[in-house]
Amino acid sequence: MKKRTIFLILLALMLVGCSSNDETSEDKKVKSSTKEETEATTKKISTINGDIEIPTKVERLVVDAYLPTSLLLGVKPVGATQRDLENVHIQDQIGGIENTGESAIESILALKPDLIITAQADAESYEKLSKIAPTVVLPYETYRSVEEEVKGLAEILGKQTEGEAWLKVFAEKVSKNREKLAEVLDPNETFSIFGAYGEDYYLYGDGIYRGGQAIYKQLQLKAPQNVQKELIETGETFKQVSYEVLPEYAGDYIFVDESKGAEVNREDSLWKSMDAVENKNVFYLDAKRFWPFDPIAVLAQVEEVTNMLIEKKKSEK
Repeated sequence: MKKRTIFLILLALMLVGCSSNDETSEDKKVKSSTKEETEATTKKISTINGDIEIPTKVERLVVDAYLPTSLLLGVKPVGATQRDLENVHIQDQIGGIENTGESAIESILALKPDLIITAQADAESYEKLSKIAPTVVLPYETYRSVEEEVKGLAEILGKQTEGEAWLKVFAEKVSKNREKLAEVLDPNETFSIFGAYGEDYYLYGDGIYRGGQAIYKQLQLKAPQNVQKELIETGETFKQVSYEVLPEYAGDYIFVDESKGAEVNREDSLWKSMDAVENKNVFYLDAKRFWPFDPIAVLAQVEEVTNMLIEKKKSEK
């Protein structure tokens, strides 16, 4: 009887121990799972200001200069600058986005963002913004093409699938426009982008200014030799020049931007001496449509430039 009693007591103790061990194991699993879920809510990325922790799923984004790219990736910011909101290419997509002026700190703070993406690289601005929320600084010309920008923002926002899908459609549309132009243009014809800005004159390459990406990078229209060497091959996106040397950079076709009160003197003898002017192969760009350089704008510019050139060729027949 005593032996049976002792056996039962030992058995009970063993069961309690097993139960205790099971609970401990289960507790560990729960704690491990909770830890993994906590870690999964943020990720570390490298920026010009060092490594920072940002949300893996952004809920309240504020942007400066990257509004269109955020939208095409399926992330609608809660706030954006006045300049971004004036972009003519996205007017059907900006409903409900608050205007932060020119990145006014008070306006941004009131929106309680969980991530800020800005093109403003000055230290003072970064210090103020980073106190509100994790701040990713992407200075102008961080991305030198549509493809780079979409992939870069997709990586930050965790929207790689959406980015790849958009770029696929983008490539197909650009390809169709190239094919249309190949049917009407001589492959040796050259194209220049001039700018009259205030009292100064500029040349533009294949960067973010005045449709350069659309004309040279996407449509792959040929630049005059000196534009190719002095800007495109060197990576310079613009170059200030004197009015007198413009003919040296003139292609068979010229796209012209007139801004800040500037206007090319169409009756000037030097201007009229260029073959493109004499042949009426000059296109004056709408600044509202050709100053933006985001992926959505570039696609629109690709289509507009294609239509301009096709209409011009039709008028010659």
